[in-house]
Formats: sequence, C-alpha cells, structure tokens
Amino acid sequence: MFNSFKESALYQELSLRLVFIGCFVSLGALGFGFDNSWWGGALGLSQFGEKYGSWDPSINNYSILSEKTSAGTGTGSAGIIIGCLIAPWLCQNLGRKPTLLVMAGLLSVGIVLEASAVTSYWQLVVGRVVVYAGIGLASNVVPMYQSECAPARIRGALLAAYSFWNIFGSFLGTLVVYLCRNIKGDWAFLTVILCQLMVPVGIILTYPFLPETPRYLVYRGHYHEAEAAIKDLYGPNYNAAAEVTLLRLQVEEQRELHKATSILDCFRGTNRRRTIIAAGVQILQQAQGISFVNNFIVTFMTQLGFADPLKYNVIVFACGLIANMISFYTFDKLGRRVNLFYGALFMGAMMIGVGGTTANGYESLSPMVQNACVAMLTLWFVFYGLSWGPGVWILGGEIGTGQLRERTLLLSSLGSFVTSVPINFVNPYVQAAIGGRTAIIYGSFSVAAVVFVYFCLPETKDRSLEELDEMFQQKVSTRAFKDYVCTGLGAQIRQLEEDKGEPSKDKQVEHMEAAV
Repeated sequence: MFNSFKESALYQELSLRLVFIGCFVSLGALGFGFDNSWWGGALGLSQFGEKYGSWDPSINNYSILSEKTSAGTGTGSAGIIIGCLIAPWLCQNLGRKPTLLVMAGLLSVGIVLEASAVTSYWQLVVGRVVVYAGIGLASNVVPMYQSECAPARIRGALLAAYSFWNIFGSFLGTLVVYLCRNIKGDWAFLTVILCQLMVPVGIILTYPFLPETPRYLVYRGHYHEAEAAIKDLYGPNYNAAAEVTLLRLQVEEQRELHKATSILDCFRGTNRRRTIIAAGVQILQQAQGISFVNNFIVTFMTQLGFADPLKYNVIVFACGLIANMISFYTFDKLGRRVNLFYGALFMGAMMIGVGGTTANGYESLSPMVQNACVAMLTLWFVFYGLSWGPGVWILGGEIGTGQLRERTLLLSSLGSFVTSVPINFVNPYVQAAIGGRTAIIYGSFSVAAVVFVYFCLPETKDRSLEELDEMFQQKVSTRAFKDYVCTGLGAQIRQLEEDKGEPSKDKQVEHMEAAV
C-alpha cells in the first residue's frame, strides 16, 4: 500500500514549500469553520441564553428568541456576500497576495467587535458581519491563489486544504465551546471568541514568506517576477523561463481569440457552462444541509433528548476532519466526478434516513433509534468531508478561465452564500414546525446533486488550467473530458510540470517552437 502511495502524484509532486503555502494561505477557511461552529455550539449553552436571551418558563431555562437566533445566524451570511462582492476588484487590482492581508484585517476588526460585545447582542451580530466579510474574501482569494500555484496533478489536494481548514476550524470551535461549557460569566465567551485571533495573526506572520501567484504576474506582464515565483514554488532548478513563455503565449492567444473582461462575459458563449458548473456545485453543497449541520446540529440533538450534545458534536466534526484528510489523496486519484457523485448519493441516504426516523416526533424515539440518528448524521459528515466539502472549492478554483477567474469565483461563492442566507434564516422556524422531517428536505437536494453531477460535471483532474480552456472552448461533452487529448499550449504547460521543468531534448524543441 505504501509503495502504491509512493507512486502517486501526491507523493511525487508535493514539496514542503507547497505544504507551507497550502496550510497558511488556507487559514481564512479555519476562521469560517471556527465562527460557524462556536456559534452553533453556543446556541445550545444555557450561559449564552442567560447572557443574551430571556427566561422561558416552558423549558424552565433561559433561551434566545427564534427571531434573534435567525438574525444572528443569517446576517453572517450577508457579511460573506459583502466580502465576495469586493473580492474581484481587490484580487485583480491589488493582487492575490495583498488581498490576503486585507482579509486578515477584516477578521481582526470583527473578532474585536465580537469579543467586546459584553452585553449587546446586536454588537455581537455586527462583529459577525465583519468577520464573515473577511471569510467571503477568503472564499474567493484562497481557491484562486491555490489553483494558480499548484501543479496540475495535485491541484485537487492543495485546493482541498481550504475545506480541511474549514472543517478543522469547525472541530476546534466545537471543542473549545465544549471545554468552556462550565466556565461562568463572560470568560467562556471571551476565550472562545479570542481563539479566532490565531487566524489573522497566522496570516500576518507568514505573509512575507508567501509568493504572488505566477499566473497573476503573467497576466499583469511581470514576467521576470513570474519566473522568480515559479522557482520559489517548484525549486531553483525548475525551467521557469519555459513555463513563463508558454503561459505568456497562452494569455495572448486567449486575449486575441476569446477576449472576456466583464462579469457579463461569464454568461456568454462557453463561459456560461463554466459559470453554471462553478455556481451549481456551491448551491447544491449548501442545499444538501451543511449549514443545518454546522449551525443547528446541537439544538437538533437537544431535541432528540441527548444530555450532552456538545460532546457528540465534537465527535461528528472529528470524523469529518479525518474524512477530509483522506480527500487530499482521493480527489486527484479518483477524480472529481466519482467523489461528488457517490458523495451526494450517500449523503442523501443519510439525511432521508434521519428525516424518516424522526418524522413522527422526538418523544417516541427509543435510545437505540436516537443513537442511530446521530450515527447517520456522523456518517453524513464523513461523506461530506470526502466529497462535497473539498469538491466545491476545487472546482471553483479551477473551472474559470484565466481572464474571468475572479468573476467566476465571485459568482460561485455568491451561489453558495445566497443559498445559505435563506437556509440560516428559515431553518429555525422550519425545524421548530416539522422537527426531524427537515432532514428530508436536505436529502432531496442530494438527489438533485446526483443528477447534476452525472449530466453537467466534467472530469478536470490532471489537467492544467490552460487545458481546461481548450476543452471548454472546443465544447467537449461532459463525459468526453476524461479521455480528450489536448494539443495546444495547455498540454505543453502540463507536460513541462510533469517533467518538473526539465523536458527531454525533443520536448525542449517543442517548447522552443511554441515560443517562436
């Protein structure tokens, strides 16, 4: 088994430099997961209800009104939309790397507002909006940065790092809330919230050691800087000059034959197909229930009658984290289509199982059935970590053409977060009205996701970003992507990467002819 792994692209292509970049550039996702999970966990704490809610005689405890819960959860998604809207301008005009610093600044301001909301629930909400604006920025710049730095054969692994840090943040936030559940007064919430500062601090400390992406530098005409960035990423002996020459020729070709500059171009010609794929997978990820699991699983398990739902929540996220680590290997080994198709199939089965089991109410459930419900939710999160968790960020980062990558990612992220806003606002009311049957709604969207993947999602693994340009512009059918033979500049760029910048003499001749 180990010998097989040694022969894999992940083992051969991944360097310590790329690991460093994959980890620290993706820290913005950790903030996303942490804020989501500490909020969802805090909603189930009596101390949180006592601090920001009122006494509810029906449950003999403090609680927060559904209106406030809905506002606190939903406005976070509104903040993400703000971050998404400003991301294309920042990424295009400042660069990918400086945008990471803007993201860290927004996260820092939002965290300070949250931590200082001693008595004001609405200041806490404002802080979440600012934090989530930084997260919206991260959801655009991080996949873009990773996709433009990664070798084609391990692009899936580097882009999956975004999802890994997201789930790790969810696990960490859940764990911190669980450990702080018995702390009295404001110290519990200060401890939880201030733990988020590790994200912007980590980005700021590592910022000087991060390169700008080579493709962005080529797009802006900074060819010598692009060569330096490639050598920084792939090693000093890499033939950076040859790759920059090919990238330059490809950019010039695209501008001459397929010029696209505005967001309207995302809906024209072959770019429309790419936009539908990028936005479609994000919309379906949310529609399958991740916001429900992140924000409301603690209250759901409380309704099931579990005495310590926070403990089970930690277990759920730990299992999802392990699954996401496995996806570093499987997305580049098995491909995008296989992972997302079977992921949606099994996720749908788990959600429909939970919904069907609890359809007649929570009170009549035996302890065995309650355990089965939690087991299905845990398995749902495992399948999510193996498939749709990392998959949407991988596709979002690689599916757009170079001229429109910022705008394609904007539309992709907006698809996700515009879907999450109504879910976060409406879910508390739906869950209060129909209980566990809420899960059936999310399961039905998994059925739609299976259909979408089968008919609309092409296989993009092992392809350079420039090869994908060729295949989409040639209108290759969805199921023909896997075996299509590219003959343009994109294929030469991929071959150069596979040769680790040291092509054979015959290939050097080909690269020279391409340069001419």
